[in-house]
Amino acid sequence: MKGLVLSVFSILMVVACQSKKADFTAQIDGVKDSTKVYFSKLGENNQPVPVDTVEVMNGQFSLDLEEGEPQQLNMFTIEGVNSNLFFVNEDESIEAVLYKDSLRSSKIMGGKHNELLMTYMDTLKASANAMNKLGQDMRKAMMNQDRETLNSLRKKQKLLQDQDIAFRKKMAESNPNSIVVALALSDLMSSKKLPNSDIKSIYNSFSDEVKDHTLGKLLAENIAKMSKTDIGAKVEMFEAPTPGGDVLSLKDAMGKLTLIDFWASWCKPCRMENPNVVSVYNDYKDKGFSIISVSLDKNKSSWEKAIKDDKMDWYHISNLKYWNEPIAKEWGVRSIPATFLIDENGVIVAKNLRGNVLRQKVDEILGEE
Repeated sequence: MKGLVLSVFSILMVVACQSKKADFTAQIDGVKDSTKVYFSKLGENNQPVPVDTVEVMNGQFSLDLEEGEPQQLNMFTIEGVNSNLFFVNEDESIEAVLYKDSLRSSKIMGGKHNELLMTYMDTLKASANAMNKLGQDMRKAMMNQDRETLNSLRKKQKLLQDQDIAFRKKMAESNPNSIVVALALSDLMSSKKLPNSDIKSIYNSFSDEVKDHTLGKLLAENIAKMSKTDIGAKVEMFEAPTPGGDVLSLKDAMGKLTLIDFWASWCKPCRMENPNVVSVYNDYKDKGFSIISVSLDKNKSSWEKAIKDDKMDWYHISNLKYWNEPIAKEWGVRSIPATFLIDENGVIVAKNLRGNVLRQKVDEILGEE
């Protein structure tokens, strides 16, 4: 799953603010001299715009940062290191201590926004470590068929998830003048754990500077798209190529109840959920239940193989454009799996149902058919 989106948790983001030139210096061990470091800034549509290239010498590199928009998000990638760091230069110098094999453990010093983000990142990292440990314990309990322990661990998992969401929400609400809150809200939107009304309320509390920021404007666009997919909204029709090359529209795929399923062959959570969706489909297809899956694949053969392997015997479409899939972008899909249940009039009746909850909802609507 997307790491699968612009998320502070999927790639380390380091933020500060800027109104004039400032120095950025970094120390990094284990990197050879002349290793290139590529600097970019965040431009329109969240796309990186190249700024400069420097080289590592004696375990260090530096750059004079050019003036940009207030709290300008910048990014650098290190040749041979499979990750990025995002930052925004501040009025004062920025110093970084980087760890090639563990960039999430890197330290950024200089500026109140860096300090705020470091607090945010450290908390997220601790939460992730706790969730990973809990996941290991749950798998062990499942192997041992220890239901009592498993139920107890599931309660702890729910508590950790609630605490994580509460922390992100408080972070976003408490710092309306920092771009860090836009990153926190972006994470909250990706988590799908917060009602759209809360997302909008938090965004409205942001300062004009944050709202006018490139990322703030992108958030506004995503929130507007999110409103189009609220429960009770009537969906807009779409169409795309099928595996066979024909063009299929949502209108032609709809039944009495239709599941719009955003997925991909490379998405492990999607593939894990597919057997449940297949079971529900087979039990209710004769009562008017239809599914149209929109794939975020980019390789056609991988897409077709996953459809066959997972026995997904329903409608499939894709433009094979990965995260640039036009339908996913229009629907504001920022992580997968993402599902929308619509009635025969194209009105959204439920979203992101998983497991037995999906079956219960389908049975509630079609069970008496």
